Order: sequence, then structure tokens, then C-alpha cells
Amino acid sequence: MARRSGETAMGRAAIFAALLLASCGANRDKADRIVAQAYDDKLYWSDLRPVIPMGASPEDSAAIARRFLDNWARDHVMLHMAQQNLDQRQLNVEERIKAYRESLLTFAYEQALVQQNLDTVVSGSQIQDYYDKNIANFQLKDNIVRVRWFKLHGNDKKLLARVEQLWRSTDGEDTHKLEVLLAQRGTTITDTHDNWMEFSVLQQQVPLTPDNPTDWLQRQGKVIVKDPNGTYFVDIFDHRLKDSTSPIDLVEPQIRAIIINQRKLKLVERLREELYNNALANKDVRFP
Repeated sequence: MARRSGETAMGRAAIFAALLLASCGANRDKADRIVAQAYDDKLYWSDLRPVIPMGASPEDSAAIARRFLDNWARDHVMLHMAQQNLDQRQLNVEERIKAYRESLLTFAYEQALVQQNLDTVVSGSQIQDYYDKNIANFQLKDNIVRVRWFKLHGNDKKLLARVEQLWRSTDGEDTHKLEVLLAQRGTTITDTHDNWMEFSVLQQQVPLTPDNPTDWLQRQGKVIVKDPNGTYFVDIFDHRLKDSTSPIDLVEPQIRAIIINQRKLKLVERLREELYNNALANKDVRFP
């Protein structure tokens, strides 16, 4: 029985290979033949031939052809059942495809026009003007800080005392000495002095756990806090409290993006109007 099954498989391979070879030498217009049919849909040799790689063996060609034909038939069975069982509203695919295509083309052309014509330069005065006019929209949802901190590992009291002395000093030379000492020990300094960060984010990095962060921040400058693995030295240079007005440098990128997007919308509207008026003038659009 197994031998018969094997012979059948070999026979199918031979038939597929022979048909493929025969079709390759035939005149397409006269010899293009149906190789599969599902309901009213037909698949021809001219559709199947491009699927078979050049130089494939008869056995490989037959296997590839079988998979292709099987997948084609399965897909068309599902398509037929969908067409038979979906209502007209669900079948209205062509109109949706057409509308989607037109939308994509229009959007692509608008993007091309925008890239060619959009002014993306936003001056500081324009940012300041937008900020002043819309200041109510820039309220902080969290406390924010400018901060510099490092963690000294271990519990060497002499070293900790020396580090704290240099850290609290206002002498620039002492600051340099501290940085050299920390570098020698492989201690990293995290400095957000030029950027704001949310206090809640800082708390994920440093074990600061005040009961009332809003009140606590107003009283702090330099803070030392410990955990089982070492000591944190934290400089809080500046802060803004939750629900107060956001500093302009924090929201500047957001304002810049808003201004450019507003320009973009106005530019698209103007270009669409110009194109439409030109079409009217050229009588490309008429209302008989």
C-alpha cells in the first residue's frame, strides 16, 4: 500500500513536471490552459509559470506547483463563501478601496507640497509670544527639579567626611578636587543641571521619600541620603512645583512643534484653495 502511495506521488510529480515543460514551449495565446478552477475563477499556466524558479528540478517544480495551487484553491473557497454570505454593505469593498487609494494619493501629494513650501524656522520671540498667550495650557503635572547627584559606595567614614567637605564647599577648586576623587573611584556623577526632570523620576534613582514633596522641595538645596549600599549626595539647584507654570525652556520643543503644525495646516488649506482656483480658471473644473 505504501509503495502504491509512493508511486502515486511520483506520478503526480511527473505529470506536473511534464505539463510545466510542455507549457513553457507552447505559444501562450493558443496553449495557455486552465490548471485549477474554483467556482467561476480560473487559474492558467501563464499564472503558474512565474512561480516556478528557473532551473528547479522536476520534483521541486511539482512540489512548488502543488503548494501554489492548493493555496490558491483554499483562498478562493474562502473568497467565494464570503461573497455568498456577506451582505451588500459588507461586500462594498471596491468603493472603500477606491476611497482609501484616493485618500493616500491626496495625503502623499499634500506631504510633498508641505516639504517644498513649509517654513520650519521658529524664532525665540515666536516661541515666547505663543507661551505668553497660552500660558494657562502649560501647567506642571508633577514637581520638577534641576539636580546633580552621585552615590559613594561603602561606609568609609574618613572618605565620606572628605567627600562631604569638598561637596559642600563653594570653592571651584574644591569642586574640581571632588570630581577627580570620584573619577579615581569610578563614581559617576549624574547632572541634569541644564535640563529639568520630574521629581518622581529622580525618586526612582535616589531614595528620597518625603511625606510631602511639594513642601520638602521648597526647603532643600543639598541633601544626603543613605541606603544599605552607600551614600547619595544630591544637589537640588532649582525646582518648580506641581500645578505652577511650566518654565518656557521645558516646553519649548512642544511649542515649536505646535507652531510648525499650525503653519502646516494653514499651508495645506492655502495650497488646496490655490490649486482649486487654478483648475477653475483653466476650466478643468466646470459646473454645466
